[in-house]
Amino acid sequence: MKNVAAFSTLMTKVVERQRHLPGMACFSGYSGYGKSRSAVYGAGKYRAAYVELEQYTTAKSMMQMILAELGINRPKGSVPELISQAIEIMAGDVYRPLIVDEAHYIASKKFVDVLRTLHDKSGAPVILIGEETLPKQLEAFERVHNRMLTWVQAVPLDAEDFAILARTVCPSIKIASDLAAAILQETSGNTRRIIVNFDEAEQRAKRLGTESLDLKAFMTFGPIIGNKAPLPRAY
Repeated sequence: MKNVAAFSTLMTKVVERQRHLPGMACFSGYSGYGKSRSAVYGAGKYRAAYVELEQYTTAKSMMQMILAELGINRPKGSVPELISQAIEIMAGDVYRPLIVDEAHYIASKKFVDVLRTLHDKSGAPVILIGEETLPKQLEAFERVHNRMLTWVQAVPLDAEDFAILARTVCPSIKIASDLAAAILQETSGNTRRIIVNFDEAEQRAKRLGTESLDLKAFMTFGPIIGNKAPLPRAY
């Protein structure tokens, strides 16, 4: 699908860049666009190390996650010691990228510069993945921002990708064109919400005893699950 292809292209660009070029990159977009799945799928080609940050990630916990992904069992030491260990390992294989997912959680914190240090001192690519705010957040850290070789925005699902996803996720039913168009519109192309509606479509088709579902039939059991909160039920 398009985001998988876009992330794969990004990976190739930073890994196979000329050595005088910076090797950081940013892949960002709205929640539910399939960024993480694209990263996991695209990471295999280059044996990328992949870590996923959280709201309460600290510099030390981030480095421990990175080192664990790089093969160190129960990494120990101060933050500078952990950074030195990671640089040594990464420098030993400069064609193996480090992917840092949910990077928006640390993009407003000073220790985001640790990722720039890992890149600069090892020569290995470092790719940041995060929500749509990530590029703007990184503007506050010029030393990180100017290491970016490429910025790629994830895109919402379109009709072509919708058809591919439908065949993959719910092959047992046929979704009519009017229902497909309505789901795309109501979800604004959000992949996660679309998959939820595919599950609904399967359940509703079973209840109706049909293998083909159009918009009218789908709406028999309620509206499409979209971007807006459901209205309270009237009694």
